[in-house]
Amino acid sequence: MTTVEFWNKYLNEDILEIFDITYDFFSNELPNEFVENYDVGEVILETRGHHETAKEFDKVLKFTELLQDKQPKLYEENFQYFDDFLIDFYCFQNESSKVDIAFSNFIKNPIQDFDQYLICFKKLLFYGYANILNKAIIRNYERVNTSDKLMGGAGYDLALSKFYITLEEFCQKNTNSEGFSKDEFLEKLDEYNFDFNEKFLLAVETGVSRLVPEENSVNLFIHDRKNYVITLEMYFLKYMRNRKFSFILSGRLWGKLLEFWEESNNNKQCKPNDYFLIHTNEFEKYLSMLSGDMFIDNKSEMIAVLWGSVYIYEFLKSIGIIDQKTFDKLIDVSKVLKGKVIGQYTSSLWNSNFVHVWEKPDSISSIEFNEEEKIFKKSLLFKHQKFTRLRSEISEELNKIGELSEFIINGGKSDDNNSELSLLEDLFSQKKDFKDSNDSYYDSSNEPIKIEKKVGRNEPCPCGSGKKYKKCCGKQ
Repeated sequence: MTTVEFWNKYLNEDILEIFDITYDFFSNELPNEFVENYDVGEVILETRGHHETAKEFDKVLKFTELLQDKQPKLYEENFQYFDDFLIDFYCFQNESSKVDIAFSNFIKNPIQDFDQYLICFKKLLFYGYANILNKAIIRNYERVNTSDKLMGGAGYDLALSKFYITLEEFCQKNTNSEGFSKDEFLEKLDEYNFDFNEKFLLAVETGVSRLVPEENSVNLFIHDRKNYVITLEMYFLKYMRNRKFSFILSGRLWGKLLEFWEESNNNKQCKPNDYFLIHTNEFEKYLSMLSGDMFIDNKSEMIAVLWGSVYIYEFLKSIGIIDQKTFDKLIDVSKVLKGKVIGQYTSSLWNSNFVHVWEKPDSISSIEFNEEEKIFKKSLLFKHQKFTRLRSEISEELNKIGELSEFIINGGKSDDNNSELSLLEDLFSQKKDFKDSNDSYYDSSNEPIKIEKKVGRNEPCPCGSGKKYKKCCGKQ
């Protein structure tokens, strides 16, 4: 087939209907005329994007393997748009060796698309691949942190992750020896540009060394909240390790909730029940900010924080730092917002199924946990976007899941009706400037940043429509 013949089919026929033609065309050496005069990147990205949206994952995998084999240079130039899907898919399938391979190109070239690198990095974190992340940090931190192509502080997420990995190693060591060696700990982290103060280190040492929290936790919290919250976090990390959570995962969840608590309380002095009390509207706005925007899809972290909040409040209640009323409020809020998420993103829940790889929280019933997991797994095959067309597909789960069912149905209705209640509908107008309030605990000069990313006119639109950006949101 000539270049002109192929291009005419590509422009005028349904891209889903010409997969075999596209596959055959890219199976051979690409004509110079095609490479020099046509948008090759557009073709491969649209082929991948449209088939992923249509849930034809077998064709996405087949086309990806073809490009890796027959068009390696082209694949190398665009690997982030293919390997991000592979990471999602193989994490979901629990194929660890393939997950490792899928992230290898990001490790080789973290600068090519650092935003996507971080999204995939966090996905591996949520699924528990701490070993792969440690390898990535060791190989990438210096390059990322000193790159003139990235804004200052770009290595913060990697450094903070290394902090938790190292802390877990020392905590494990501490159970078999005498004391927590601060000097040795600092030496291990020397190359990651931290600037710890003595109060922070003392708070860490207290939490790592003590077996159980102090009996006067409430008073300690009231009189020195900033430092005692650090000690509380150390207790939480050890609490979650008994549930097979790594420190790096538990630390990420705690850090995002701490960000919310501090901003919500506006540096006011307050008692623990007031500080940790969560209201639906405030938490929803924070989660919407966390979930990303039209350029960055960070819904997985939003889901991780929402589902992870239950573990944190179970911990706080278990040590008596909050009362039953504050705990119950969080559970009520989480059900409402979980319902919105499941109702609004029903077709794309599968790539955040890490919340069911995690051990079930004590306060969530086995029925709710299991039926919810079925919905997440089923979503792998859901081709429609609107809840009204998907409700019948999950009717059995909705009938069994209990109270959450009502919130899922309401969440789906708000999305179908384009209601202002949609979790992301008013993202840009509602977004608050939540600062990462715990930065100063680690390094006041290394604030986490967001690398701005431009979407190419011919790339798949980040809104998920399956159209080219120039034909969708790029028109605005």
